[in-house]
Amino acid sequence: MSDNRGLRSIERQLRAQRPEPSDGLMHSIVPRRQQRRQLAFAGALTAALAVSLSAVGGASYAATSLTHAAKAAVKLVVPHAHHGVVVVQGLTAGGDQYRPGYGFGDKNHEHTGPPGLKSGTPGEKTRPAHVKHSGTAMVVSTTLTVDEQAGLYFSVLDASGKPLLLSQKGSKIGTRVSGPQTKTIHYVLLVPRTIPLTLRIPSGRLVPGHTYTIRVIAVDAEGNKSSTRIPFTA
Repeated sequence: MSDNRGLRSIERQLRAQRPEPSDGLMHSIVPRRQQRRQLAFAGALTAALAVSLSAVGGASYAATSLTHAAKAAVKLVVPHAHHGVVVVQGLTAGGDQYRPGYGFGDKNHEHTGPPGLKSGTPGEKTRPAHVKHSGTAMVVSTTLTVDEQAGLYFSVLDASGKPLLLSQKGSKIGTRVSGPQTKTIHYVLLVPRTIPLTLRIPSGRLVPGHTYTIRVIAVDAEGNKSSTRIPFTA
């Protein structure tokens, strides 16, 4: 009997003196559980973005934009001590077809500094842009060489620098683009190369004998920007 009483006394002492978890430990455990829930939400958000991108821009744009969307989704829902505003850029009027190894921002297809732009084909004498009438529009054709992946922005300016309305239907940047009439056509170039450029301008926008300019702005995956201007006479 005395032995049992001794054991019970020891048990009471052990329970009374058992260590309690600190407040710091408890706080460190809770955020991890919250973070797992946030990451799960980010995954669901990314999947939803992928479906919506595929619906409005086709598989090529969904594949190109999904990486950026996934990173943005995680940053939006997982808190950090310091972070900037995350912006997921919209889809474009046109772009190269996605293929393995040519995702936008791939290090094998970009270089330090802004994109290199050149009117015409490397090694050949630069030719003036060709202008012709085509139905109810004027069509301006030339070529452009870009030495790295870039988002390209095309517009036609008059002598005062005012952008003119362009018809995306019938215009070509490498291949045909599509969309409503606009003052700037956005095209994503995944494969650096020389591309044919054809811009369709509605009739009445150009005055015969006047000089106009095709302005091209290129922005790479790191945000480096360059531009070039290609003059032509209507």
